[in-house]
Amino acid sequence: MTPEVELIRALAEDLALEILVSYTPENFQQADFTSLGKAAVYLTQHDEGPGPALEELIKKMQHAQGT
Repeated sequence: MTPEVELIRALAEDLALEILVSYTPENFQQADFTSLGKAAVYLTQHDEGPGPALEELIKKMQHAQGT
């Protein structure tokens, strides 16, 4: 695994943890983890870096933060 892939995986894990800790117990009933799941599946199947699902998730997070 290349250093870039390792970095992307680590960042994806950090992002996943940040998302999870941002939810309250009430939010989990309405949470949609589809995008995060698709990103995890893509990274498991490909060693080439972020795929479309992870890129879309990053865009959504940036949009939500106003960046």
